[in-house]
Amino acid sequence: MEAFNTQLLRFFDWLLWASLQGTVLIVLIILVQKVLRRRLPVHWHYLLWLLLIRLAIPWLPESKMSIFNLIPRSVQQGRIIESFSQSRSADPMGFYMHAQSASASQAAEKSEAFSVRFVRMLPALWLVGTVLIAGYVLMRSISLWRTVKRERPITDSEILDLLEDCKMQMGVETIIGVIVSDRIKSPALFGFVRPRLLLPHGMLETYSLEELHYVFIHELGHLKQRDIYLGWLMALLQVVHWFNPLMWFAFGRMRADREMACDRLVISTMGPDEPPEYGKTIVSLLESFSQARYLPSVAGILEDTCQMERRIKMIADYEKTPRPPWAGAMLLLAALACLVLTNAYVVKADFTFGEPVNLGPTVNTLYDEIGQSISADGLTLYFGEGMDNPGLNGYGGGDLWVTIRNTIDDEWDPPTNLGPTVNSSYADVNPSISADGLSLYFASDRAEGYGSWDLWMTTRETTSEPWGEPVNLGRPVNGPTGEVFPSISGDSLELYFAEWEVGRSGGYGSSDLWVTKRPTKDDPWGTPENLGPTVNSHRFDGNPFIVPDGLTLYFGSTRPEEGYGGLDIWMTRRDTTDSLWTKPVNLGPTVNSLDGEAIPCLSANGSTLYFCSDRPGGSGGMDLWQVTILSVVDFNADGKIDTDDLLILIGFWGQDEPLCDIGPTPVGDGIVDIKDLEVFMSYWEKENMPEIPKSDL
Repeated sequence: MEAFNTQLLRFFDWLLWASLQGTVLIVLIILVQKVLRRRLPVHWHYLLWLLLIRLAIPWLPESKMSIFNLIPRSVQQGRIIESFSQSRSADPMGFYMHAQSASASQAAEKSEAFSVRFVRMLPALWLVGTVLIAGYVLMRSISLWRTVKRERPITDSEILDLLEDCKMQMGVETIIGVIVSDRIKSPALFGFVRPRLLLPHGMLETYSLEELHYVFIHELGHLKQRDIYLGWLMALLQVVHWFNPLMWFAFGRMRADREMACDRLVISTMGPDEPPEYGKTIVSLLESFSQARYLPSVAGILEDTCQMERRIKMIADYEKTPRPPWAGAMLLLAALACLVLTNAYVVKADFTFGEPVNLGPTVNTLYDEIGQSISADGLTLYFGEGMDNPGLNGYGGGDLWVTIRNTIDDEWDPPTNLGPTVNSSYADVNPSISADGLSLYFASDRAEGYGSWDLWMTTRETTSEPWGEPVNLGRPVNGPTGEVFPSISGDSLELYFAEWEVGRSGGYGSSDLWVTKRPTKDDPWGTPENLGPTVNSHRFDGNPFIVPDGLTLYFGSTRPEEGYGGLDIWMTRRDTTDSLWTKPVNLGPTVNSLDGEAIPCLSANGSTLYFCSDRPGGSGGMDLWQVTILSVVDFNADGKIDTDDLLILIGFWGQDEPLCDIGPTPVGDGIVDIKDLEVFMSYWEKENMPEIPKSDL
């Protein structure tokens, strides 16, 4: 049941985004109709509504012209409801907030409990409403079908001859039966497999053949426009989007424009003196019969009496033109299709990701494993456990652990606790190992700190010796707020971290990224500097990881712009260690999901990204995951790695061109040079060099 609720929540999130797309479409269609008014032919007013078919198309191409580029990426990926349905335990800093007093935590949970429960009920309420409305429509349609099935088609030769004349006039060859019933409220066309023309009881006796002629050709107009097919499709969309009042308004307007389009089609086949008589017949029907309740299986002549004045005016003012303005209308429809029948454009990177892989039950448990740091040789992985994790036997509310492997192709060994020298009776988390493997930085809330959380460091003389007693980094790094998520640079001269309590002067959001520097390893750390508004947002920004060359910074953020989940992994670059950081880029939907992804860590060779996530497919809670980073060397995207791609690379030699900057790691180093050529040639040889038979070796 839990799995069903999760899938329903995600589907409803997607449905809300689709409904928002529909809302944008409806506003755009109404705006175009209002601006053009009489300049747009009547039937094109109806055809514009067919753009709503977008809601029924599962895939559409991306385009920079799409109007949906204006909508934030987080909304485009769903997440509208799911972000509101997360409790405090799903907060990116929930682990650290868990260290607050139990009473404060319980009070916060009670204050949010009702709103969270209500939001989580919305998908179920939508499902109930959808089933009820769909059931009501189906029951009424089946009831009408049974009524029609019980009645025998009329055999009056005069009426049937009239119908055949009308079919010839409208160019319809479909076999149609005429049904008369006292359960029919007004003339209508029913069905599309075996269509019938439905007439109310007494109509054949009351109306003249001329008036019946106008009724018949109108209903044949619906058949020619295939309005029953479209009626069912639009009814399905209306049932699914029943919660959106603008959808109800739009489909009502669409049916009114459908009648106008049908009227226009019918009178286009008439002589110059017939349209006024046709209009009089419609008015007479309105006086004699009531408007039928809407059904998708029916298209009637009196379907929308509210627009009757508009219909009669159109009929009275109709003039045949030798050259209807098809070209301009087609151009308008094509332009609108480019805007609305395309998806928002997603920027493609010069590298891509493989499929994320869980590190497995040897490392991960049913509880939380959060934060990891891998050694330069890729054979040692440090990580932290969640607070009060009974899955591991630790010393405090969160311990540091290590797992090793013999080669990078081997599986990880069972984790080992770093022991009571490093771990305390408090929470010790967020390890960051130095490039030489001799210094380990981490965050702890132990009592002898300067704030709620401080940064600490433990060292050792060689990689084979045990870790020494941890040392608080002291001021000015640590302060009265809270410092977490340390990440040491490859040269150990820069230490990046995050604050989790607003209070440090110079911040921009609920949590910011900071860096402290020192001239040499023997010097003390300097005053921390905020990374500025280009990197930091007004939301949570944390979990930094600085790559060994110091030119790329990965981090976690809850910023809504172009996000895919509540907490996503982002990346920012700079040309040199003295340059400013560029605008951050989201790593995309392969790495980021509707769930939370955080605390990134890159292998030294740049080929593997490690991160934490509570996405499905894990062992439980927050798990450790990894994903392979692959260089994109098919620069011209022709499906081949050949000399054409090589010429493109040479053409950008010595320039900062992300397309060809694929070395020494897939992320690049800011310049196209020999390192990129070496990476390209390694891919080229794999694809183009013939395999040597083992017998020739």
